[in-house]
Amino acid sequence: MLKFTFMNSIQMSVPMFMFFMALIVFFLVFKHVLSSLISLEFMALAMFSMLTFHSMFIGKEMFMSFFFVSITVCEAALGLSMVILLACKKGNDLFSNY
Repeated sequence: MLKFTFMNSIQMSVPMFMFFMALIVFFLVFKHVLSSLISLEFMALAMFSMLTFHSMFIGKEMFMSFFFVSITVCEAALGLSMVILLACKKGNDLFSNY
């Protein structure tokens, strides 16, 4: 039987707060491409935390969280390579140049 405790509530509310703060930063700070990518990675970290805490709370295996981390790492590497390519081609990573 699952028990809902105060600690489980805190464990789920902190990643949700992290996710919404990263979402706000993503929509409000859009001068540089790199700052947008960092906020996207912070959202992915918050989703990973929520997935991990949820898996630990219900007692399931954590295979999906490791799969999520591997997909997130591939996305981060692709985003960083695109930023480097754009910076080499345009000279900076400002959104106003695109």
